[in-house]
Amino acid sequence: MSRRWAANLILLIVVILVSILAWSISQKELEKSNLFEISSFKLSDFNEIQIDFPSRVKTHFKIEKNSWRMLSPHNARADELYVYRILSLLATKSREKLSANDLEKYGLDKPRLKITFLNDSQKEVFLFGSYNPVNEEQYVRYGDNVYLISGGFSETASFVPQELIDKNAIAAYENIKGFDFSRLESWQASQLKLLFTNGKWTAKGKGVELIQADILDWLSMTWKKPTSDLVEPYKMDPRVGYKSFDILLDNKKVTFFRIQESPKLTLYRKDEGLLYYFPGDLGFTMLSPHVKLKDSN
Repeated sequence: MSRRWAANLILLIVVILVSILAWSISQKELEKSNLFEISSFKLSDFNEIQIDFPSRVKTHFKIEKNSWRMLSPHNARADELYVYRILSLLATKSREKLSANDLEKYGLDKPRLKITFLNDSQKEVFLFGSYNPVNEEQYVRYGDNVYLISGGFSETASFVPQELIDKNAIAAYENIKGFDFSRLESWQASQLKLLFTNGKWTAKGKGVELIQADILDWLSMTWKKPTSDLVEPYKMDPRVGYKSFDILLDNKKVTFFRIQESPKLTLYRKDEGLLYYFPGDLGFTMLSPHVKLKDSN
């Protein structure tokens, strides 16, 4: 009798759990069906973004040569992850769709933020107002309607423009074909140069040799993956004799000036007018390729 009672109890618990699960799934499906699409555009429909706060200089992004670039307030490669976070506004959905009749009620009579998406023939404007005190979502006007969406879009847009510059000293689309370290003190005697030709790396200089695996490891640890801690526009004083080195790309040569060695390595990329800050240990490795001096023990 007790076994039958236990089996019935277990069966009852299973039925209850299945019912709760089914209800939960149905509720989620109901919530999804009640969501309003704010726009029908795809992220790829626009090639230009403008972010405008009333008390700040406008931030302007545009696709150039298949990559996002900041045009103002700085002229620099953009952090593309940040750009795509902003673009995802086009695909977000809302549980609320309200009439845009009473803008003051939603803080939209004087918007806190305006984000504009543009292409050659379209201009779509999103205006951001106050926050809902209950769920802390933000009122956004698009077209003739007001929606409630995550406040994360406004927070992302409010980043300081300098933080939105790509922190990679070498862009993802720039292919490294060589290094000329011969002007740095540690390599002046050997006049070290590294060149990538016919699918492999070679070392040129006095008494230097390399092992392919070592150079590939060095590249993956330094120039191909890590990003800088900070990047900022910079005007270098040409009267100071900063040491420099070159990186050879597909169609051009890029010159970096070593402004500081410690506690952080700071490198000034001349063609972009930007100063990159790297941790001291990483910075040392970046300028110390894994090569051997033939006359060393």
